[in-house]
Amino acid sequence: MFAYSLTGLEISEDATGGVLEVEESEITARSAVYQVLGRLFAVPDAEFAGKSGSGQWVADFTEAAEFLAFDWEIGEAPTDGDLSEEALREQYERLFLAEHDGVRRICGGAYVAGREQNLVELRRAYEYYGLGTGTDDVPFDHLTAEVDFMQFLAFKEAAASSPRLGKSFHRAQVDFLDRQLGDWLPEFAEAVRGSDPTPLYAWATDRLESFVVADATWVAR
Repeated sequence: MFAYSLTGLEISEDATGGVLEVEESEITARSAVYQVLGRLFAVPDAEFAGKSGSGQWVADFTEAAEFLAFDWEIGEAPTDGDLSEEALREQYERLFLAEHDGVRRICGGAYVAGREQNLVELRRAYEYYGLGTGTDDVPFDHLTAEVDFMQFLAFKEAAASSPRLGKSFHRAQVDFLDRQLGDWLPEFAEAVRGSDPTPLYAWATDRLESFVVADATWVAR
């Protein structure tokens, strides 16, 4: 059974429709990979540090991606250097919380025109499905929020009670990757790579970009 959890978004009690677990499939595999990506780009804590020093991120991705219907290379996550919680937080702040065009680099608004209108559109999309965020730490266009939204939509497609409903959630994913996450992610990845990322976050950024590109191609087929 595949069960999901959220990192960047808040979820109302009725958003899941009472379904918390579904049988594993090529769709839940996509949701599971987005779940790991959300955790990988969250603010590091003690659990994060433990995974980073043990190679557990690769194990998490390997388990999540087992039923993927398309090829995606996980690679080997670096486990050397200072991977203490404190050092990882310092790296995270330098790479992702520094401003890009006046907006934190980890937010889509740093790379798209008309951020305020975009935030309104994102809020409407999240709230339509019973999701919410918008805190100072995790605004609507934060990477983990957008990754979580893709995780949620894929899960809802897998758990849909009818083919018609499943297609509706599938179309929502195609649209979101085209107009939101997939649109600004390449510039985000380029900005991170140009900031001398540590080996762990260089690997994480490559995994994020490569998966979203491959996933966007798959869902739009």
